[in-house]
Amino acid sequence: MTGFSATRFEASAIDWPDDVAIAAERVIAGSPTASTFAIEATSAHQVGLWRVTPGEFLTDHTGYTEYIHVLAGAGRLIDDGGAVLDLGPGVTVLMQPGWKGRWVVHATITKVYTVINA
Repeated sequence: MTGFSATRFEASAIDWPDDVAIAAERVIAGSPTASTFAIEATSAHQVGLWRVTPGEFLTDHTGYTEYIHVLAGAGRLIDDGGAVLDLGPGVTVLMQPGWKGRWVVHATITKVYTVINA
């Protein structure tokens, strides 16, 4: 096929940026840290890989949609209404703009993500 171009990324082979602590005002439990490997980022969207260590912290998707696919790890997403979604390898999630809740990470989670800004 002419004109086809692709780049392959493997989470285990990536030179991950240094972990950064989740902002203290968001942390509920533990000392979670995260690393983001952005593959592409524009003002309209971002695509990449993200990993986060165990802990519990708040998240607020005001102004953007996020699609994730979990590659490794274990945990759950809990929305502000109390609905629970267990996370593990192979789980795919779409969080609409305005989704609010928290991450509970039991074992370091690595995900592929796409963020689309509203």
